[in-house]
Amino acid sequence: FYSIVTICVLSSLMVILSRNPVYSILFLVLTFVNVSSILFFLELEYLPLIFIVVYVGALAVLFLFVMMMLNIRVADLKEKNLQLLPAALLLSALFFFQIF
Repeated sequence: FYSIVTICVLSSLMVILSRNPVYSILFLVLTFVNVSSILFFLELEYLPLIFIVVYVGALAVLFLFVMMMLNIRVADLKEKNLQLLPAALLLSALFFFQIF
């Protein structure tokens, strides 16, 4: 159980930290599969299957198709990320302030 949770957390971090959008979507698929396996461990049978079919089968493949069709340049993403850094820090500070 703990190994699957660790893989799930690491793959969800790689969704955010990955520089290539295609790799990010593939890590998102890995995260969905790990979450559904955690739900299997909680003895839920129907929900994980629907989760895999809907999210992995439809949404993640759609995201992957759109990313491959758009042909996003990684250099353009780096420039935009630096411009949005102050807003991201402000929103994350507000989020953690609301939690605690």
